[in-house]
Amino acid sequence: MWLDRAIKWLLPKEEHFFELLNRLARCASDAGALLVECVSDADAKSRETTVAKIKEVEHEADLVIIEVYKELNRTFVTPIDRSDIYNLGSELESITDEICSTALQIKVHAMEDLPVGSVDFAKLIHNATKEIFQGVSKIQMKNNHLEIRKHCKNIKSYEDEGDHIFRQRTADMFKNEPNAIRLLKHKEFLEGLERTLDLCDDVGNVLSTIVIKNS
Repeated sequence: MWLDRAIKWLLPKEEHFFELLNRLARCASDAGALLVECVSDADAKSRETTVAKIKEVEHEADLVIIEVYKELNRTFVTPIDRSDIYNLGSELESITDEICSTALQIKVHAMEDLPVGSVDFAKLIHNATKEIFQGVSKIQMKNNHLEIRKHCKNIKSYEDEGDHIFRQRTADMFKNEPNAIRLLKHKEFLEGLERTLDLCDDVGNVLSTIVIKNS
């Protein structure tokens, strides 16, 4: 055991993993900001332009996560546990991917209007992704564990608030929406927003695990 630790201590660590994770966190935050812009805009053509921008960010995240996987395959010593890098990178990419998938529903389903609560939901997502970006940016530095835990706590609070909005708005739709097709479209859109916040919470859990392991 001591020999393994000595070897790892002597070998150079690939610190650029932190840069890749920061880029993925930035993609999630950028996509969150664009999502707010998208659902707040009443103009259909303007929405399509914003959706296209989200797709570009999603493509960038795809390229970064591929690079993360490649680097994990070729690197012997990683700055934090290999599994944590893999899990954190994958979850970060999933946030951007889910934001993109949800935004694309507007175009694919030809949605003329969005469900009540979409703007509030999107703002929660953006707030959560900003907390994620700040939390991820701190894992490289020492003695930031309390700050990272605070970011994780904030992410969890946004996820809890999103659950409340989803339950309330879904109940309202089933009670008051007479158009079955519109009901399905709106329900699926809110479900995409809820999944995104759940993924944000997953990232918070991974960050918490990293803090525990490196405390």
